[in-house]
Amino acid sequence: MFGAIAKMILKSRINEENATRQKKFMPWDKIEKIALVIEKKDSLNKSSVDQFIENSKKYIEVFYIETSSKNRSYTDWHCFSRKDKSFLNLPGKKLESELKNKKFDVVINTCAETNLFAYALTSNLPAYLKCGGNSRFNLADLVIKKTEPFNLKNYLDETVKYLKMIRV
Repeated sequence: MFGAIAKMILKSRINEENATRQKKFMPWDKIEKIALVIEKKDSLNKSSVDQFIENSKKYIEVFYIETSSKNRSYTDWHCFSRKDKSFLNLPGKKLESELKNKKFDVVINTCAETNLFAYALTSNLPAYLKCGGNSRFNLADLVIKKTEPFNLKNYLDETVKYLKMIRV
């Protein structure tokens, strides 16, 4: 029951945010700040993600979702543990207000479509362009389908490939 309520609340918030958000596609050279939303259950190789960040030559903040964990795993990433979620498995009010104060050019959500916390997080992060693996809740402006078996590094490379194709 709480899951259904969380989906309704999240869908309403995303529709509200989509109505007010300034959306625009940006060429890769104009993109300066990227928010990368990843989850614990992805086949995560931290050094591979750090290498991707370094090679991109962009300012990238990583938002790592591990809401089933009691403690945060990494100090150099924004990690969200059990205490950061509400009883509906959505980000708490304090966290939502902190996220809304950040500004990004692009948000890349690599999480599964069942991760409502990731959708709420992606929705709360202000950005001109939002990328994701599916069109659930009509949140992603650019949808890059995931391949099976899922590999985070390959997915990020594929997303950047499409971002580099954008000409404005």
